[in-house]
Amino acid sequence: MAVKIKGGDKLRKALADLSKKVEKGGHVDVGFFEDATYPDGTPVAQVASWMEFGTPTSRPRPFMRNTVAKHSDRWGEALEAALKDSDFDVKIALSAVGVIIESQIRDEIAEGEFEPNKPLTNLLKWRFPKGDYTTEQFLKAVHDLKKGATASSGKPLVWSGRMFQSVTHEVKDGPGES
Repeated sequence: MAVKIKGGDKLRKALADLSKKVEKGGHVDVGFFEDATYPDGTPVAQVASWMEFGTPTSRPRPFMRNTVAKHSDRWGEALEAALKDSDFDVKIALSAVGVIIESQIRDEIAEGEFEPNKPLTNLLKWRFPKGDYTTEQFLKAVHDLKKGATASSGKPLVWSGRMFQSVTHEVKDGPGES
């Protein structure tokens, strides 16, 4: 006895419709973009890079790499869930994952364990909570530090809040850079 299967048109149409929704693909960039600057014009991305990789006078505080190491293994699952929740709208799903990653980066900035600030940084943070000081004020703090001035230790990576607030994401068409 032979079995005949009829139909499949609805399945083919559903798969074709789904394919059209995701065919362009896309990617999400998360981090610090050109428009984010400090009041003096310094790009937030530059300061974030100094924090992430260190400078000749400071050790790295790798908040971005820590975020990737701690959470990236679950981003695929988050994207899968977001695609299902958005009826497979790639841009909406990628934006949802971008928001998740933003939050994870902010959590690492605020709560990560990093090398303590140097005494000069703590003194400047105490005197200038918004981070806006002049060269003269900086030199005065250096002088005062040499004379014994102190300030309580502050949280590394947290000063004016500009870097924390500047973490954002952008969804773009096509594959991202590897």
